Amino acid sequence: MSGPRLRTVVADTSALVSLAVPRADPEYDTDNAPDPLQYLLTSCDVSLPPEVIEELRDIAQYNDIHGAAATNVLAARDYYTVENPYERGGTPGSRPTFGLDDGETDGIVLANALDVDGFLTDEFGGTNFALIHAALRGPRIVPTPRLICDYARNGHMTTEAARTLIETISPHRSWDNSPYVTQLLARLD
Repeated sequence: MSGPRLRTVVADTSALVSLAVPRADPEYDTDNAPDPLQYLLTSCDVSLPPEVIEELRDIAQYNDIHGAAATNVLAARDYYTVENPYERGGTPGSRPTFGLDDGETDGIVLANALDVDGFLTDEFGGTNFALIHAALRGPRIVPTPRLICDYARNGHMTTEAARTLIETISPHRSWDNSPYVTQLLARLD
């Protein structure tokens, strides 16, 4: 990662689904190519608020790649901690209004309460990125495609593997036309 190594993280629903897409994609070589969800869950202490689990359960009901990805995240339950941020001292007694969805809001509250290294999200365009950045008190915001590129920069995978991952995830997660993702891919060269 740029900056200190990411050791503790809170992730939102969209980021987890994105990281689980490659394993859910029948055209991705799961036997030989990196699994970004597995890497995250085995290299970091990952915490999730209960709302993210509920959102994953809702998505898992769909018979598409997103449903399969959400099912994969739920199946990895032994590799992350679920904690209600509103049952911790020093947190609000109820969900604040940040202008974000409930999973992102609860994730931010939990990230701030745990003082983790990063908050993993797919929000990297538009106003939501700024809202998340403003609501985080200590953890840094880590957009999912940036995490994958940083894995390559730090030698955890090749740049070609990172490029393949992003190209596999992009059409399923609307990253195709993102200037942010385009810039990250250009930096891999």
